[in-house]
Amino acid sequence: MRLLLPGVVLVSSVFLSSCRPLSSLLGLLGLEQAPAPVAGSSGKNEKSPEDVAGLTKANSELLGEMVRVVFNQEKIEDQADFEGLVQSLNQGASLEGVYRGLVMGARYRGMESKSQGASPAEVRVFAAEMSELQMTMRNPTRFNMDSKKVPEIEYPDEEGASKPAPANEEADSGEVKRDKDSIQKDLMRKFVGASLFTLKRSLGEEALRKFDENKDDLKGIAQWYAALSVRLIQLGVDGGLPLRNTPDFRLHAGFAEKMAQDRVKWEVLNRYHRYLNHVANDAR
Repeated sequence: MRLLLPGVVLVSSVFLSSCRPLSSLLGLLGLEQAPAPVAGSSGKNEKSPEDVAGLTKANSELLGEMVRVVFNQEKIEDQADFEGLVQSLNQGASLEGVYRGLVMGARYRGMESKSQGASPAEVRVFAAEMSELQMTMRNPTRFNMDSKKVPEIEYPDEEGASKPAPANEEADSGEVKRDKDSIQKDLMRKFVGASLFTLKRSLGEEALRKFDENKDDLKGIAQWYAALSVRLIQLGVDGGLPLRNTPDFRLHAGFAEKMAQDRVKWEVLNRYHRYLNHVANDAR
């Protein structure tokens, strides 16, 4: 079932309640462990006001980070329906669903279409990261010349339902897998003139496709996440919290293996968005 709020699509198939860290990982991301989602009006398993307040605080901090990173801004006060989104997280909406709602919402679409084209440095970093990501995928997206346009996406009503292909995806005709350098050059050519927000959305969508490809290989995802984290840390990309910036492969792999995939997805998206924001902000 879809949960709809003004300007946002929420996917309810993956629940935040499964995203709670184990005791050994509490505080890893600088957030306290959130209580379980509040029960319904029946009163069964009803949480105390303190638990509700703790859950709201944790979700507000996480959503605040998402808004700041996605829109590349410091303030969140102008994000419409912020409190409504927090309540949706309290009730079990997925982080992936909230993220997709933000990047496919009217505000983000407007920023994509109205912002000037990304700088050469931003396009180069995007192409390098996208090619790095695609080399780890079985069926990477083949972008066409219209890839800078915002695609129309429908989301599944049930977990595991098939998703229609994005508008910018071309069928894989069995071509020989390209090398990283040729992929990178092709991406740079095709995304010239695209805005920073288009680059970030496209990279985020491809990362989520990788998760879909490897949904049954949690250890593989954990290894990939750890390698990505260490590589970006070594490039000087701030993860937003001290422990996120620790260049310890085992730490990040252990975190990803024990956390729910919904939370790991956000950690990946967070790092990609922060990297492109970092490059864009340095160019200003």
